[in-house]
Amino acid sequence: MQHPVARYAVLALGAFLCIAAVIPVPAFLMSARGVAGPAATDAAHPVQAAVAMVAAAAACTAIACAVGRAINAAVGLFALGCGIAALAGRTGTIVDAGFDGDALLPIAAETLAWGAVALGMSMAVFKASGPLLDLPARRAGGPFLAEVFNADAARGAIAAAVAVAVAWVALRTDMKGQAIGVAAAGSAIGAIVARRMQGPTQPILLVAMPILGFGLAQLVTAFMAGGPLDRAVAQQALPGWSRAMPLDVVAGALIGVPVGLGWSKPGE
Repeated sequence: MQHPVARYAVLALGAFLCIAAVIPVPAFLMSARGVAGPAATDAAHPVQAAVAMVAAAAACTAIACAVGRAINAAVGLFALGCGIAALAGRTGTIVDAGFDGDALLPIAAETLAWGAVALGMSMAVFKASGPLLDLPARRAGGPFLAEVFNADAARGAIAAAVAVAVAWVALRTDMKGQAIGVAAAGSAIGAIVARRMQGPTQPILLVAMPILGFGLAQLVTAFMAGGPLDRAVAQQALPGWSRAMPLDVVAGALIGVPVGLGWSKPGE
C-alpha cells in the first residue's frame, strides 16, 4: 500500500482497534486498594490479570498482523504499541506498586516475561507481513528462525544498553507519561544505533531487546536494593529503569523501535 492517505488511514484504524481491544483489561488489574495495579502481581487475582493481558496482547497482535500485511511490519508493531500504551496509561505507577505492597523482584520478572511475549508478537507480525524492504534479509528464502536468531541480530543488544542508559539519565519522576515516553525515546535511539551495527538481518529480535534490557537492570536493582519498596519510593532512591513499570517498557519498545527504524531508513 503506497498511497499516503490510505497508509495513514490503515495505521489510524489499526491503532484504534488495538486501543479498543485493551479497554476491558484494567478491570482485571484492580488491586485490593481499588485501583488498576501496574503489574499482574498487584492485582487481587494475579492469574486472571495475566490471562487478560495476554489475551489482549494476542488480539492486538492479530490486528498488527493485518496492518503489517497492508503496509509493513514496523507500522504493524507501532499500531500494537499504541494499544499497549493505552493500557499502560490506565494502570498505576511505581508509587502504586509500593502502596500495594509489591516488591522489585516480581516487577523485574514480569518485565522479563513481557520481553519473551514481545518477541513472540514481533515474530508473528513479521511472519504475517514479510520482511522490511529497506533492510536486507540474512538469506532470502531461508528459514524464518534463522532470520530471528543469528549473530547479526544479537548485535541488537546495543539497543538494550542504550534504552537503559536513556532511562537512567532522563527518567526522574514517577509520572506515567514520562515513563512511557522515556522508554520510547530510549528504544528509538537504540534502534537507530543497532541498525548501524547489525549486519544483514531483519529487526525481529530488536523489538524485545529494550524490554529485556530494562528487565535485567530491574533484576539487578532488586537484588542490590535493601528495604521495602515503599520506603525506596518515598526516598526517591530508585534508578530510572526501576521507575518504569512492565507495561510502560513494553509500550515504549513497541512504539520506539519502529520509530527508530523509520528515522534511520535510507533515503530513496
